[in-house]
Amino acid sequence: MPTAPPLSPDAAAPVDVTTVLFHDAPLAVYLRGEDGAFLEVNKAMAQLFGYDTPGEYLEAMAACPDQHYLDPDARTALLAELARAGMLTGRQYQAIGRDGFVQWVEESARKVATPAGEIYYFGYLRDITAEKSTSWALSEAEEKYRAIFEHAVEGLFQMTPAGRFVTVNDALRRMLAFPSAEAMTGNDEAAAHLFCNPDDHEAMRLALESEDTVRNLETQLQRADGSRIWVSIQARAVRDGQGRVVLHEGSMVDVTERRQSQEQLRRSLSRTRRLFHQTVTALSKTVRYRDPYTAGHQDNVARLAGAMARVMGLSDDAVACIRVAGQLHDIGKIVVPVRYLCKPGRLVGLEWEFMQQHAQAGYEILKEIDFPWPVAEIVLCHHERLDGTGYPRGLGGADLGIEARILSVADVLDAMASHRPYRPALGVEAAFDVFTRQDAAFDAAAVDAARTVLRDGLIRY
Repeated sequence: MPTAPPLSPDAAAPVDVTTVLFHDAPLAVYLRGEDGAFLEVNKAMAQLFGYDTPGEYLEAMAACPDQHYLDPDARTALLAELARAGMLTGRQYQAIGRDGFVQWVEESARKVATPAGEIYYFGYLRDITAEKSTSWALSEAEEKYRAIFEHAVEGLFQMTPAGRFVTVNDALRRMLAFPSAEAMTGNDEAAAHLFCNPDDHEAMRLALESEDTVRNLETQLQRADGSRIWVSIQARAVRDGQGRVVLHEGSMVDVTERRQSQEQLRRSLSRTRRLFHQTVTALSKTVRYRDPYTAGHQDNVARLAGAMARVMGLSDDAVACIRVAGQLHDIGKIVVPVRYLCKPGRLVGLEWEFMQQHAQAGYEILKEIDFPWPVAEIVLCHHERLDGTGYPRGLGGADLGIEARILSVADVLDAMASHRPYRPALGVEAAFDVFTRQDAAFDAAAVDAARTVLRDGLIRY
């Protein structure tokens, strides 16, 4: 097997990959060229994918580089990240073996360069199909695993339950800003003192005592230079012959940037929600200044339709959609002359034709707004009926979504149960009489939901 490039930029001489990494390593270890092609793999790597020898695996991969990726795009994404960031930590994907067996693997790698400037990628894979915890025994691996341990991109450690580091790798030392590994291992309680919240260290100790493993414990640590970072800890308990926990061993990954990104995203979403609700409120107010009745009607319909949607078991997202559509469903009435909106008698002839235009007008006003739901279409359909007798398009049946069906029932019920400019309120029972007589026009489930909402006092008239 040929000699590989130095595994670190300051290496004095090439490292014999066969002796240090590939000969006895039980992990699936590889060396890739800059183009992503496998140059060397160990026997464990070959066996992981069902090949008897590294040569067979290399030959198969040379013929088809994507074959062990269940999703061929995973290889492209992996190599792109390596080229961009120079390292890869804990990338998980599904792999398929020679016999067709699909398994989950986790891959970590880093970029190494020779003095001549040649680029290679050194990495390893772990079979995580059975969610096996990370395990290694440093007492047995001092010689066999030293290269892997030192070149790991994750911070690796062994510590006592009391909080004294026994062994650390250089990645962890750098992560925690210590001047040397000895500065970490020479302090009886260095590990315990790192935890900004001491309860987190105690919780980890108790979990390892009772469950033997800790996965994805996120906690804040104070580095040697006084700064703070967030880390994700994976660890397992090592027990002696009497079953007592004598060591905690595992890995740490710096997740500070992810935590900061999540917090920024949370604040951004909060601002976006406020802006969204302010926009809906502002749009709703445009009707309020022309016709207080219509504004109150929109408010009532939004509450009623939202309550009906909850009774019908719709998702929170669907309920939010229906409430917004209800809040804006009559916004198109701003194009209807005020004299028609406030007329003390029934509308006739051209007056009624003007009023019918409000559904289309509402659609035209709302269609350019990038709502997270089809609000404009729902508003357009709130006067359509299942039997095709509605307006403006005469749609029916499957052409009407559940949102429009709920909104149409809520709209009619509130209109009849509330005072109108041309008549006093007719009452809730009058509305349900209409639903009964025109049962083909309204969704039965929506009508039942409206009855439940009123019966249970969720909305009162």
